Amino acid sequence: MLKENTNQLIGFLKQTTRYFRDVLLMHGLLLFMIIPLLSNGTKFLFQLADIPSFTLELFYPFIFQHPFITFSLIMILLSVVVLIYFEFTFLLLSLYFIKKEQPISLKQLLSLTFMQIKKLRPAVILFFLFYFFLVLPLGGFSLHSELLAKIKLPAFIIDFIFINRLFVIILYLMIYLLLSYIALRLTFTLPAMILLNASLRQAIRHSLLLTRKNFWKIISQLVFITIGITFLTSVSFSLVLGIQRLIELFFPSKALPFAVVSLLALQLIYIINLVLSTIIIFYLIIEWLDRENYLFPLPAMNALFKNPDTKRRMRLKWPYVTPFILMSMIILLHYNYTYLTNVSSQPIVTISHRGVSQANGVQNSIEALRATSQYYQPDFIEMDIQMTKDQQFVVFHDFNLRSLTGLNQIVEESTLSEILPLTVRENDQQAAIPTFDAYLEQAKMNQQKLLIEIKTQRKDEAVIVHQFLQQYKTRILEEGHLIQALSLGLVETFKNEAPELTIGYIIPFHFVGLPVSQADFFMMEYSTLNRSFIDAAHNEGKFVFTWTPNQTETMERMMFYGVEGIVTDRMDLLTAQKRLPETMSYADKLAYFLIGIG
Repeated sequence: MLKENTNQLIGFLKQTTRYFRDVLLMHGLLLFMIIPLLSNGTKFLFQLADIPSFTLELFYPFIFQHPFITFSLIMILLSVVVLIYFEFTFLLLSLYFIKKEQPISLKQLLSLTFMQIKKLRPAVILFFLFYFFLVLPLGGFSLHSELLAKIKLPAFIIDFIFINRLFVIILYLMIYLLLSYIALRLTFTLPAMILLNASLRQAIRHSLLLTRKNFWKIISQLVFITIGITFLTSVSFSLVLGIQRLIELFFPSKALPFAVVSLLALQLIYIINLVLSTIIIFYLIIEWLDRENYLFPLPAMNALFKNPDTKRRMRLKWPYVTPFILMSMIILLHYNYTYLTNVSSQPIVTISHRGVSQANGVQNSIEALRATSQYYQPDFIEMDIQMTKDQQFVVFHDFNLRSLTGLNQIVEESTLSEILPLTVRENDQQAAIPTFDAYLEQAKMNQQKLLIEIKTQRKDEAVIVHQFLQQYKTRILEEGHLIQALSLGLVETFKNEAPELTIGYIIPFHFVGLPVSQADFFMMEYSTLNRSFIDAAHNEGKFVFTWTPNQTETMERMMFYGVEGIVTDRMDLLTAQKRLPETMSYADKLAYFLIGIG
């Protein structure tokens, strides 16, 4: 089995190089021209409707108030679905002709692809959506598509996932194996519809029959070839970074121009890996269909292959391709030079996480606020407040009091008189739970600005917003405090009621794109934060904070990406690292690019 898989991997790499250029160009056309056009069209329609953000509550009013824009958005959505199907079909047919060793021109390949698009029916579209958006991604067999990567989910979906993360994680784990099984069993359905001209029912039957007989063999091939591609890519990345470090060591004057070229090499390796990772699934699908004697000439081929000159016009000619490649290289080299040299020298906004640094107190306590503010002098202290049952605000992070006080009770279901006598124990220290008023007074005494996170599990968030603004709006503005929340509804309500306040939306991870929100800034956990998200936020006039890097290297990487502020438990490290070091090597910048790629 190992020898068979190895030979298949080598054969796969050899055969796909023949059509690699056309496939790469098709990806480039979709990624750099068509998708930006659709994305800008969507943005224009929202601007036309004067909708700064889109929430579930606005869904029905939006449909009735803006029927033309709703229709246009539906058309864009359908266009995206059709384009994904087009990409799928184009790649599948490309590999079909590789397997059949049948020369074909790009024009003929496009003609066959459009013929398949014409056969799209509602049932096929619904199955396609189920196949790509539910079964494959959740089942762990996701096929990479640049189109899928550019689709943005509304922020309320991300909001729901994180607020209900325990439920979502448990549910995900329960259905993961089931979806993985379904994904594999249905893998051959769409290819059978396209290559065998089968109906949806017939294609499902073909796929179930084929995978029932070869279930474990198919899995082993997928795993083996994926590991092979990953290994080759990792070795290539390491080689480029290693050479860059040697250049900087022995030829420092040549470090920058070589780094620009090295970054181009990394980008090309990455793109090639994406294309190979995508077409590898299709190649295996066609290989198995051929093993089962399912492949035969497509009905539409008779009309297309009457031209005896097919072999001569097999692929795009270099004179037509070269200008496009050169222009793309020039654009990438210019981007790379800017990426490596255009680094902000502005000092980072320093933020102490829950008012604690190096375990110098109990989180969210007045004692920790006082100690951290006096010793480290952070720009802001991040802290958490919740509204009690009797509409008073206390400073406490967890929804349940149990972990820090031992009392199994929800903060929002408790009265102020029940909470104040409790003692919080952490870091071998203890402290009382402060009221927000007392915490504000101590911050004023220390001339310390706060980053106030408002936490809630209540459904009626408007009550919290109204109560908070009534009590603290004037003071927040006068003393320069910031507000943030994990709930999009809370953020949007705040911006509608008090647009002059600076409000941030907390995002747990970089999911698919920039959330649509009125927030003034985004706060994202650092592990999935990358340069592309930050650039997108800056393009929309929003700044980005991140939590909680606690190592110098991670802080440096976040600064290199362009964040405005860092929330940390190590104020000592952040204070010493408020600016990017001028001595940062280009090899480190290249490594940061790889870590945050995407």
